[in-house]
Amino acid sequence: MSRAWTKAITLCSVGLVLLLTGIGALEFTNLDEAGQVGLCMLVVAALLWVTEAVPLFVTSLVVLLLSVAWLTPVLQNSGNAIEPDLFLGQFFSDITLLFLGGFVLSAALHKLLLDEWLARTILLRVGTRPPVLMLAIMVTTAVLSMWLSNTATAAMMLAIILPLLGRLPSTDSYRQAMLLSVPFAANIGGLGTPIGSPPNAIAMSYLSETGSGPSFAMWMLISIPGVFFMLAICWCVLMFFFRGSSARLEIDTSPVRLRVNRKLLIVALTGAVTVVGWVTSSFHSWTPGTVAMLPVLVFFSFGILSVKDLRSLSWDALLLLGGGLCLGTALQASGLAQRIVTMLPVEGYGVYGLMVVFGSVACVMSSVMSNTATANLMMPIALGLNVEPTNPLLIGIAFACTLAMPLPVSTPPNAMAFASEQITVSDMVRSGLLVTFIGIVLAFTTGYWWWGFVGLW
Repeated sequence: MSRAWTKAITLCSVGLVLLLTGIGALEFTNLDEAGQVGLCMLVVAALLWVTEAVPLFVTSLVVLLLSVAWLTPVLQNSGNAIEPDLFLGQFFSDITLLFLGGFVLSAALHKLLLDEWLARTILLRVGTRPPVLMLAIMVTTAVLSMWLSNTATAAMMLAIILPLLGRLPSTDSYRQAMLLSVPFAANIGGLGTPIGSPPNAIAMSYLSETGSGPSFAMWMLISIPGVFFMLAICWCVLMFFFRGSSARLEIDTSPVRLRVNRKLLIVALTGAVTVVGWVTSSFHSWTPGTVAMLPVLVFFSFGILSVKDLRSLSWDALLLLGGGLCLGTALQASGLAQRIVTMLPVEGYGVYGLMVVFGSVACVMSSVMSNTATANLMMPIALGLNVEPTNPLLIGIAFACTLAMPLPVSTPPNAMAFASEQITVSDMVRSGLLVTFIGIVLAFTTGYWWWGFVGLW
């Protein structure tokens, strides 16, 4: 089916769902009016997010519009003291500020070439053997992806290594291995911090509302060992499938020239203070979102970033994040989340069993659609189970969403690597599927044990 037909059918389906809800045709669900509106919003968001008939951020704005213009009056008429600010506030929440600060920090590092200097410096020190060079690429990509957008990190690293691939014979399998190593490492590195991937931020937001959210430092403690262990596993998988024949690789040894000036010193100092503020959030009263305002204020006040840079930030990603949080709030306020929970065949399941069930479903969904959209859909429902502790349940879902990487459409870094036209779908599927499977199994076994051991709950 062509893209145009998919879009037309999806939009017609959305219109039909809205119409049926508006005329009360969903009464057979035995939901009250607020529950019917909540169900309509969930179906509309799922249709639009899965098919991408409209840009993902547009779906978020649709969710906001339906929440404010439809759900709020329905709730108010039923006697609930609900104000539109409850939904509007999700688009400027602490988690949204955290991501905004991360985007601004990433933009400043890129503008002054600090990110490229760091990547090139590391790569030039590891030698010219392809296996060792690939491992260095993966570690560099993962570390950068913990703090920067994994999409931006993948774009930068692909720009660095693509010229290197031209120095390998066209038949050498190391070409595929090194190219796949970038998106896989970017995805894995995203597990490392709350700002590493949108599912992490969504989980942090919901856990903060319950009062049981881990600190920035605790998140790193539960995830960093797994990140480096998964990098080693991923390297072994790529070497198994794509071991090449070249013994050496000639690389460009010209260093990136940094202009050591006032701007560079300000960016380096502000970045260091921001990271320290995030890691030590349990020792002071500032939330991670408040700390994230530091680079925003400093970089724009001192002219390091301009209005043009502000316009180029990933506002669509921030809107998508806000839309997911808004949908979760709508499902809770309408009572639909609690109703769905009573219908799920999870009676008698403990926290671990629920984590495995929800995480497995989330992994499958994230393989074929946006991991952010999947987290937005799954976490409110999981949170409605009212089980204790909630930490492993939501974090397990977040990790499952991020670890899903078997297809080009699974993550933006995957799509960017596939767009180079130097790897095939089968190349990505056979290696990505194995990495995904191993990652999920480890997260739900060794990872679950480690989280409890370090005191997550």
